[in-house]
Amino acid sequence: MDTPVTLATRPLLRLVFCCAIYVAQGIPFGFVTVALAAWLASHGGEENAVGNIIAMAILPWSFKWLWGPVVDSGLCGGLGRRRPWLILAQTMMIVTALLFLRAGGDTALLGWLVLLHNIFVALQDVAIDALAVDMLEGNQRERASGMMYGSSYVGTMLGGAGLGLVMATYGLPTAVLALAAIQAVTLGAVFAIRERPGDRFFFGPARSAEAAATVAPGLGPVALLSQLAIAMVRPAALRTGVGAVLMKILPAMLYVTMTVQMFKHLGWTEARFAEVSGGFGNLLGLAAAVAAGFLAAFIGPKTTAVAANSILAASWILLAAVPSLWEYEMTIYLWFGVHEACLAFLSVSLFALFMRVSTPAVAATQFTASMALMNLATVWGSTLTGPVSDWLDAPTTFLVAGLLQPLGAILLPDVRSSGRGPAPLADDCPLPPRGTAAATSEAGPPPGAALAIGPIPAW
Repeated sequence: MDTPVTLATRPLLRLVFCCAIYVAQGIPFGFVTVALAAWLASHGGEENAVGNIIAMAILPWSFKWLWGPVVDSGLCGGLGRRRPWLILAQTMMIVTALLFLRAGGDTALLGWLVLLHNIFVALQDVAIDALAVDMLEGNQRERASGMMYGSSYVGTMLGGAGLGLVMATYGLPTAVLALAAIQAVTLGAVFAIRERPGDRFFFGPARSAEAAATVAPGLGPVALLSQLAIAMVRPAALRTGVGAVLMKILPAMLYVTMTVQMFKHLGWTEARFAEVSGGFGNLLGLAAAVAAGFLAAFIGPKTTAVAANSILAASWILLAAVPSLWEYEMTIYLWFGVHEACLAFLSVSLFALFMRVSTPAVAATQFTASMALMNLATVWGSTLTGPVSDWLDAPTTFLVAGLLQPLGAILLPDVRSSGRGPAPLADDCPLPPRGTAAATSEAGPPPGAALAIGPIPAW
């Protein structure tokens, strides 16, 4: 009897599927932070307007851990443990994207719609992270972290540079329709692929008792949250969390500062901004993310994070020390390149650290909560831009940020990966059914030490 084609039985398919979902959820992030931010700035939006719209996009990611007990509830199990939530998230992403057309020039309404849209993007992120926790194994996890984070850059490029050019050429409504169409294609792909043998595609017979028995029950919501609280305040986890938050605030603030400077003082157009921010910078970020997954496994995630953070801070100080550099187009291209590459190395390294400091019993939820903290830091950075700009000019802001940025790296613990080298991706090594002796006896990192990346802000 032929083995059915499912995510559980095809390792390469599940990695490609996870990466494809990360591409899909990077698109709305790129659309808001690049294309929509450029549209607002070019139509007279001030630092507060641009910063607030970006903050509204990221705010749901700060609370996405609340989706954890929902995704782990096991409802609609006949469709798979995680797939029903991917279907719901994608469907609502299409609906809320189309609602953008109702906003017109009302930036307040547009901000609330961006918030609503990203609530469901965050649900999709938690669902695909949980699926990765279930199915990615051994050393494949570290390599996959870089590849999946790199995939979010592909999505950011499509949403930023791609939809940015569509917007510049055909207008905002056409770009919104293109966004909804891409999300519809993604929904079709989720419908077409099952998690495990015995799952149904959508309509049809209920899941067999034998197939349902292979899915292990999770912790109840109260027990999960109680253990999560204990796990988050363990010294290594607490140091990693505080350090990561400190290192994410200032890059978010400077991204908004640079965006406004380019339009108000340097004369950039929407198309040129989309090219450099959504295209060139993200290409470097993509390459850096994939490389970072391998590098962090060999020299240690803390060393990788400290090095990337130091280069990032040095680039800000250099730009502040020589203000005349701002007038050259090549300087802006180089700044975005260094900015995106360093943040990719930094983010992937922090993901690896969070994997290693997670408590096994609640690792998936703890990892999601840790990512939420980093996204909350990005929200703080975006909203701080307006008040800071009232006190400091752009070069001084870059100088102060460059001097403060290294402080967060001091807190990071030195936690190294336990496995080196990539896991095979051949399709001849399917996952054993969950709940069987073969599944529970496999060696490797704790079951929750996988990914909870999301359309991680590309800042």
